[in-house]
Amino acid sequence: MELIALSGIALLTAILVSRAVGTVAIQWAVTEAYSGTKYEDKTEEVLKDLDQFIVKHKVTEQNIELLVAWVQRQRDVYVTFYRDIDPILGPYMAPDSPETDSWEDDDALYMEGEAENPDEIDSAELYPTSNYHDVMLYDGTVIKADLEVYLDVDNLYWADIAEYGSGAIVFILLLFALIHRKIRYVNQLEQDLKVLGGGNLEYPITIKGRDELTSLAIGIESLKNGILEEQQMKAEAEKANMELVTAMSHDLRTPLTSLIGYLELLNMHRYEDEEQLKKYLEYCRKKAFQMKKVSDRLFEYFLVYGREEKGLQLQKIPSVELVEDLCNGQFFDWQDHGGTIECQIEELKGIVQVDSEYMQRVMDNLISNLKKYGDPVYPLRIEASEQPDMLHIQVTNHIRDRKDHPESTQIGLKTCRKIMENHGGSFTWKQENNEFMITITLPLVKA
Repeated sequence: MELIALSGIALLTAILVSRAVGTVAIQWAVTEAYSGTKYEDKTEEVLKDLDQFIVKHKVTEQNIELLVAWVQRQRDVYVTFYRDIDPILGPYMAPDSPETDSWEDDDALYMEGEAENPDEIDSAELYPTSNYHDVMLYDGTVIKADLEVYLDVDNLYWADIAEYGSGAIVFILLLFALIHRKIRYVNQLEQDLKVLGGGNLEYPITIKGRDELTSLAIGIESLKNGILEEQQMKAEAEKANMELVTAMSHDLRTPLTSLIGYLELLNMHRYEDEEQLKKYLEYCRKKAFQMKKVSDRLFEYFLVYGREEKGLQLQKIPSVELVEDLCNGQFFDWQDHGGTIECQIEELKGIVQVDSEYMQRVMDNLISNLKKYGDPVYPLRIEASEQPDMLHIQVTNHIRDRKDHPESTQIGLKTCRKIMENHGGSFTWKQENNEFMITITLPLVKA
């Protein structure tokens, strides 16, 4: 707003100066144009040309309309012809002369207003006789011509140039003087941007004032901080991935070590009987499936996080269908496990876009966590509602008492979170006392 105010002050001052210069220049131009006898000379020249036209075209009272052609070719002349001039009322048409109707307009005959005492009015004050000139037609008839001559005022062009030129010069000078400090600030911001462009994102942007440039500087600073935050998050994600790989490697190495040990025993036939052999084989089988489960989760995690280029195959479905499928079909394994479901669904009218393959991954992870940690004694609560532009689904269950804790890596939950973020939604979880709560959101779209 400060820049706008400064520009407004400069513009207003320039307009005032321009008006003053223009007034003086126009007065000079008009005075110069009408100095001496220029007006009278021009009038005589026009009357002489009119006389020549009358003689050349033999203009009489009968063909007086030929004068229209002469008037039309005049460039700077305004003329009205009259047959008679009354000394009091000015030009008029004799009422008993109907033939004059063919060339005289009644609207030009009478002066507005009436005289209270015509004898006391000086006709020279009402109609200066100098404006009326006698014009003799070719047949000797004398008519009156009300002649107004407009002289060419060439100096008016220079007056216009002086007016607009002075305004422009004053505006530019004042604007430059008023925003010189702002120009220096712009140069400072330019230097700051060059430093940022060189790769030093830690360099602070100069912020001062309270105008549009300040807002621009704040925006640049916010953008810079956003890039720094994104880089930091990326570094943290890479660190988390490394920690995850390390943890998963440990989860793989532990059963793998046991598996190798039992396979060595089997290979060396170190078992007492057939029953012990079956026991060793069953143990190896469990360890192999445990390793497969860990590797599947690891593969799923990196499939979601590491293959961003694989776009989602989004399909539009009513949100009520998604929630009903969640309540009636997806948690069938939970019911088969001995659990119950309580669904609280508000009226759903929206549409969501989902990739069925990736949404199934989310459901599989949820069911897996429920079967591992959920307590089937308590019902599984599913609540769904539509809030402005978003579908909200909340799943809550009790955690049964276990000596072993939930997986430390939480790779399944992290995978679900990434999938929902790719859908434009969110996936959050929290644990309070013995309850585990998961909240899923999806954006609503137009049908």
